[in-house]
Amino acid sequence: MKDIHDCCDTNPGSANRFMRRNSTCAKHPVTDPAATKAKILFVDDEPSLLRVLKMGMRGLSGHWDTFFAESGEQALVLMKEQAFDVIVTDMRMTGINGAQVLNHVQRLHPQTVRIIMSGYSDLRDVVSCVGLTHQFLAKPCSLEDLKNCLKKVTSVKQHLGNEKLREITGGMAHLPSLPELYLEISDVLQSPLSSTERISEIATKDPALCAKLLQLANSAFFGFSRKVFSVNEAVQLLGVGIIQSLALAVPLFSAFDRKKCPDFSIEKVWEHSVATAAVGRIISVRHHADAYVSEQAYAAGILHDIGKLILADKLPEQYGEIIREAQTAGIPVTAMEQKHLQATHAEVGGYLLALWGLPVPLVEAVACHHNPKRCGNNGLCLAGVVHIANALQHDLWGRPGKIPTLVDAEYLKHIGITHEYENWRREFGE
Repeated sequence: MKDIHDCCDTNPGSANRFMRRNSTCAKHPVTDPAATKAKILFVDDEPSLLRVLKMGMRGLSGHWDTFFAESGEQALVLMKEQAFDVIVTDMRMTGINGAQVLNHVQRLHPQTVRIIMSGYSDLRDVVSCVGLTHQFLAKPCSLEDLKNCLKKVTSVKQHLGNEKLREITGGMAHLPSLPELYLEISDVLQSPLSSTERISEIATKDPALCAKLLQLANSAFFGFSRKVFSVNEAVQLLGVGIIQSLALAVPLFSAFDRKKCPDFSIEKVWEHSVATAAVGRIISVRHHADAYVSEQAYAAGILHDIGKLILADKLPEQYGEIIREAQTAGIPVTAMEQKHLQATHAEVGGYLLALWGLPVPLVEAVACHHNPKRCGNNGLCLAGVVHIANALQHDLWGRPGKIPTLVDAEYLKHIGITHEYENWRREFGE
């Protein structure tokens, strides 16, 4: 499937182009990054490494303002004086260690991007930072890899214009799951008889665990040579031992409290996500994709509505009101989200996945599933697959009286698949 493969560009330029395409917001305009440089704080108690970092970052002074702290204590002092856009810290330091530094940042500056640099021998230490860290970098880390990572994370801020939403999303340690599925996954992860097959079977049904496993599998810390798009692959690469160690040490996900937002049904979001993933996989196959790309479409479908989980969990009263108002007015909830939040659940979900370092095509698929034209691709990319699968699932199997989710006919015409779409609609409608 040439069209989807062509859009799966994971280089930094692709990420930056995507962020620029999604940087407009009427009430919360995003400042041109050329006008306001990002502030980056490096924390390490090895003087020789700090010297290398200072020399390596010197040529990029036009893009970033860089600061350096020789200890966790010094970092906390600097953070009292000013806010930083990104903090990159070593894990093991004398006195205040990296975990303590990031815990402070998460509590007081949740919008700051948090990155750990650590060696593989520090696995137990890194496990304790899973909920505190957006991304992991392996130590030693090449300057080129570090620069590429920083380019991506300093661009991600443009992806979501609402500062309040950036704060609550940046502070997310994990996502909420369907309570019944949470108990099932917890039992499996604690069982000594767990297998990768069983963990994959459950994780492919849960957006929260799916997102966390893909975050870990795509981190440089584990040293995998390629981007990981599917949950099955993530589970195979990480292995049962690491996943169980993580689950026992820190919460990888949590049970959603239904009482927080009674107007929000996590069951319906879960059912819709699984169905959209299944339809997306079939569409990919029908469009002559290979098995690997169809699994990417499945993962994108599972993840596409995670922004709703974030909003219902972190802004329950406001989001409940948005849902009620949309139902009363008879308009899509995305329109009401835009009215009250100046952003939609799609952009919130895409922002979190970008922070977590997931591959750009997955980020685009989530962020643009209501408007795939924003991706700028001339073929059927992952965002387009999820857009179509989402619309078909809502329109053909949505509950009676539900506000229809219409497919973008202009988009279908632009990429030349109007006829294929009609065939899919007849096929799924039978």
